[in-house]
Amino acid sequence: MNAAPLASHFMLGIPSVSQITPIAPKRFSEPSLSQIRLDSLTGLRWFAALLVFCYHFGYEETASGTAKNVRLLKDVVYAGPSAVSFFFILSGFVLAWSARSRDTVTGFWWRRFARIYPSHLVTFLAAVLLLLWVGRTLDPRIALANLSLTQSWVPNQKDWWFGYNGVAWSLSCEALFYLSFPLLITAARRFSTRGLWATVIVGNLTVMLLPFCTRVIGRTLGWDAKFVLYILPPVRLVEFVIGIALALLVKSGSWRGPGLVASLALSTMVIFGPVHLMPYNFHWAADSIVPYTLTIAAAARADVRGEPSPFRNRCVVYLGEVSFACYLVHELVIFGTNHFLSRHHFTLPLTLHLGLLLAGSVGCAVLLHECIEKPGVKLLTRRRRKS
Repeated sequence: MNAAPLASHFMLGIPSVSQITPIAPKRFSEPSLSQIRLDSLTGLRWFAALLVFCYHFGYEETASGTAKNVRLLKDVVYAGPSAVSFFFILSGFVLAWSARSRDTVTGFWWRRFARIYPSHLVTFLAAVLLLLWVGRTLDPRIALANLSLTQSWVPNQKDWWFGYNGVAWSLSCEALFYLSFPLLITAARRFSTRGLWATVIVGNLTVMLLPFCTRVIGRTLGWDAKFVLYILPPVRLVEFVIGIALALLVKSGSWRGPGLVASLALSTMVIFGPVHLMPYNFHWAADSIVPYTLTIAAAARADVRGEPSPFRNRCVVYLGEVSFACYLVHELVIFGTNHFLSRHHFTLPLTLHLGLLLAGSVGCAVLLHECIEKPGVKLLTRRRRKS
C-alpha cells in the first residue's frame, strides 16, 4: 500500500537576490547590476506563497467553518495553482540575474544542492514521522523517488507526485532547471535583444496555447492533462527559460513593459477575475503567464531604478526569504494540526483555524530557515571551498 500523499501542488526553492542598495542601472555594467538587491521580488514571493497556503487550506478539505465561508475562500484562492508559474519564472530570472560569468558548472550545481537539499531532507523525514503517526503505510519506491527528486517524471501517478512531503514535486522540476541552467544561460547570453524578446513572447504563447493540445497528447501518449500542463518538468522548463530571457532584457535596459503598479493591477485582476471564467486546464498557468511575466520584470526594474515599491518592507522581505522553508513545511503543519484537532474533536471558526495554521507554518519555516537552510548552505559551500 502506498503512503497516502500529503498532497500539495506548489512552490519551489527559489533563491532570493539580496546584495546592495538599488542604484540607477546606466552607471553600471551587467556584472555590477547582478549585485543589486531585488527586494521587491523577494517580497512578492511571500504573497505568492500566501496564495498557495490559502489554496491548500481551502481546497484540501481541511478548512472548518460554514459551507458558505469555505466556498467563499475557495473562490478567492481559486488561482492558487498559478503561483507555481510565478515561482518558475522567478527562479529563471533570479538565477540569470545573479549568474557568475566565471562560475564552474559543478560549482553552480553544488550551491543549488546546498541551498535546496538539506531542508528537503529534513522535511522528508518529518513527513515520514507524520505518516507513521497518522497510521499510513510507507512505500519505499515513492520514498526513493521523493528523495531523488524524480517523482514528477512518472506519468499519471498522483501518489508518486505528492507522496510523503508532496510539495517536493516542484523541486523535481527545479532539479531539471538547475541541471539545464549552465547550458541555457550560455546560449541566452549569445542572443541579440530581438532573440531575447522572441524567447519571452514565444514562451508565453507556448504556455497559453498548450492546454489546447492536451487531448491530442492524451490520445497519443495516454498522459492526463494535469501531468502535461502542471507536473511534467520539461513543460515547466518553458517558464524557467522565460525568466532567464526576461532577466537579461532587464539587465541590458532593453525591457519595455508597464510599470509595477499597472503590472500588479493586471495580475490581481486576472487572479480574481478571468481565471474563474476560463476552462479548468487554463488555470494552471495559461491564464496568468503574461501578467506574471510583466510583474516580475516591473518589480526588478523598480528596484534597479530605486523607484517606490510596497514590497521592500523589512518584514515582507524576510517573509519572502523564508518562503521556501514555508513551502516545505506548510502542508505538514496543516495535516498534522488537523489530525490532532480531529482526533480530539476540536472545531475552530474558519478565521481562527486559518490564522492558527498560518502562524504555525511561519513559525516552523523560520526555524527551518535559520537552523537548517542557512547553516546547511554555509557548511556545504565552505567544505567545498576547502576541498
